[in-house]
Amino acid sequence: MKKITFLAAILISAASFAQIATTSFEEPEAVGGQYTDTGDPAVAHDLIDNAGEPFVNYPATGGEIGYSASYAPYDEPSVGLTDGDFVGVTTFTPTGDDPYPDGVQGYQISDVDGNYFLEFDVVDLTGASSPSLSFDYYLTEGGYEGDGTVNEEGSDRLRIFVRDLTNGTELDIIDTTGSDINDLGIEGVWITGTVDLLPNTDIQLVVEVRCNAGSEAFFFDNLVVNGSLGLGDNNQNLFSVYPNPANSYVNISSQEIGDKNIAIYNVLGKQVINTTTSERVDISTLTSGVYIVKISQNGVSSTKKLVVR
Repeated sequence: MKKITFLAAILISAASFAQIATTSFEEPEAVGGQYTDTGDPAVAHDLIDNAGEPFVNYPATGGEIGYSASYAPYDEPSVGLTDGDFVGVTTFTPTGDDPYPDGVQGYQISDVDGNYFLEFDVVDLTGASSPSLSFDYYLTEGGYEGDGTVNEEGSDRLRIFVRDLTNGTELDIIDTTGSDINDLGIEGVWITGTVDLLPNTDIQLVVEVRCNAGSEAFFFDNLVVNGSLGLGDNNQNLFSVYPNPANSYVNISSQEIGDKNIAIYNVLGKQVINTTTSERVDISTLTSGVYIVKISQNGVSSTKKLVVR
């Protein structure tokens, strides 16, 4: 799965608070109708995007993070999504009085007859201080069953969590396992789940849904990973970037001896250059604008603002 690397979207003096990665499911076309899985409902498998049906997957594009879906059956498999169900990117809202918090589209998961997994691209938090993640979710008032502790029909559950891939841990935003969803008071309202993250880690948001009825519908919107980039960090004086502004090349000098790993990102967070050099970097392919240069050498990293003319 694609990895999204940190970039400050807005630069303000010596420090910047930024959206590192985000999606409100606005970029894919919201195709109406049901999604019908062509895979075997008795076997766990990745879901594919079918022509003329709602998108269940979408690659990172523009300023939005990508995501992919998969399915796993109950211990005693049912029909899964082969009978046609409302899942994927949609303009359909939970109710007429509950629009999406950001934009006019969101992501729906309902009547899975098994387990549905939605995994977002990995986000690299290198260089971000005080990172956090927020995600909006909505559960319709649908008469959920069971407590989610067994992998079978009538044992509904929702789990939204963040994988800290660097430390091998998981951070729950919500996990209904062990409770009847009806008893939690989380139905019929948009809820913003938040979690604080550790800097300099790779993280991934995951949604897990188990349900077996069209009335048991889950909606999601407005994923935001935030953080601050201090351009005046403690390692700032170890490296120099010149000329700045530049147009065809830039020199990156250091107080240390040896090659430096250089990664340059545009304002959308896309990595446009990744190289190892002793000093000079060719930037002749870059268009005019503001970029962030991440410099790493001998275990020390720093970031610099670069203006390309």
